[in-house]
Amino acid sequence: MLDDKRLSELKVRYAGRTKQLNQIQAVENSLHALAKKEIPAHALPPLLYSEKQLLRDPSLLPLDEAMSEVRETIINQYGIWFLLNKYFLHDLATWLGGRSLIELAAGNAAISSGIQSLGLQASPIDKLDWVGQDVEEAEPWTTVKKQDALEAVKEAIHTVQSGQARTLPVFLLAWSPNGQTFDWEILKELRSSGLPFDLIVIGEKGPSTNSKRFWDNAKLSLPESLNAHYQAFDAFDDKIYLAK
Repeated sequence: MLDDKRLSELKVRYAGRTKQLNQIQAVENSLHALAKKEIPAHALPPLLYSEKQLLRDPSLLPLDEAMSEVRETIINQYGIWFLLNKYFLHDLATWLGGRSLIELAAGNAAISSGIQSLGLQASPIDKLDWVGQDVEEAEPWTTVKKQDALEAVKEAIHTVQSGQARTLPVFLLAWSPNGQTFDWEILKELRSSGLPFDLIVIGEKGPSTNSKRFWDNAKLSLPESLNAHYQAFDAFDDKIYLAK
């Protein structure tokens, strides 16, 4: 895993190489922000090098190896599987347009914490049962309601259908575990309600996140405004989808 000592050693190794130093500094800035439970200011640049680049310049191998450990570091150190930035948060806040957000299976609820810091309503929910995960103990950035994701969706639907609310909140599901199908159950529940809904999904289409049934059956779009400041930084090609 990466720490300040290793990043400092990389700075010395790649002194005078602007691109590489910028990569190292960007990672350092992001890790320091996360350590304070703050959203990093900027998105990370692409950090990895192609096989062709490494063959042409083998001196990049130590840096490439270190940068490949960024996601593992943020998972194990901070319980976060993806990396936000403040520009993305503002894009999301604008896209919400005053609507409330429910962050499903929120984990440490970094998104909700960031949205709340902008003065908007965000409600993170999670079962808070992380046994068997890479990180087994949650350390939420904000108060998280202990609740199953599907039950939270059913509850929101009932609130609208019973006349207690006019519209559904926006639902967000980020880096849903692969091999579990509750993402597909949530989408089916929203469809069968007959109500207009928005379900934002952050992940990599394929086997790394979410279930195969979800990816096979969801009607997906890639909102430009939500992806404007969210980009892949490592081997995972995660994006922000709208699922219908």
